[in-house]
Amino acid sequence: MRPGSIRAWDEMQQQFLKKFFPSHRKNSSKDKSSLSLKNQEKHFTNVGISHFYEGLTPRDRQMVELMCNGTFEDKDPNEAMEYLDLLAENA
Repeated sequence: MRPGSIRAWDEMQQQFLKKFFPSHRKNSSKDKSSLSLKNQEKHFTNVGISHFYEGLTPRDRQMVELMCNGTFEDKDPNEAMEYLDLLAENA
């Protein structure tokens, strides 16, 4: 992708899921899995947030942890997204 082509968190999330969890992989596992679609979505969001966090520079990770009082990895996906949104707005 071209640098700067993603301008919003939702766009980044969609591109990430499209690349690492293409629809054919989700559809083939849907029949085999007992998880509901909502649980699958939550799982993909958790994985996406985790991968994004792991990809941050040590300085950015430290900033996220400071914002969360050192508990970012313990946040539920919605809380984690709120913190990342706040970080993005202030960057």
